[in-house]
Amino acid sequence: MSILVLLEPELVRTSAVGATTDYVEGVRAVHAARAAPESAEEPGDLTLCGLGTSRMRRSPYRPPGADALWYPPEWSTRVCPHCDRAARAVRERPGPEAGRP
Repeated sequence: MSILVLLEPELVRTSAVGATTDYVEGVRAVHAARAAPESAEEPGDLTLCGLGTSRMRRSPYRPPGADALWYPPEWSTRVCPHCDRAARAVRERPGPEAGRP
């Protein structure tokens, strides 16, 4: 099963001068979601922790190998612990092709 990486956005204040405040879009958390049934490149409606995916950005990251982290290493401090547990469990569970000759 394909796990997609989603970035939950947050506005981060970069400066405040007088009545003007500047913001940039940052990342609040990194979530995992299953692919939608109709497209392997689009996330389903919910992350593995149960949040809606509609306002999240899809990361292009793909694990470079079977033993690699499901998320980009540079986001390790922002990984949702619930999604992490669920994604690791999904990746450790054998697929339907396991045990076939």
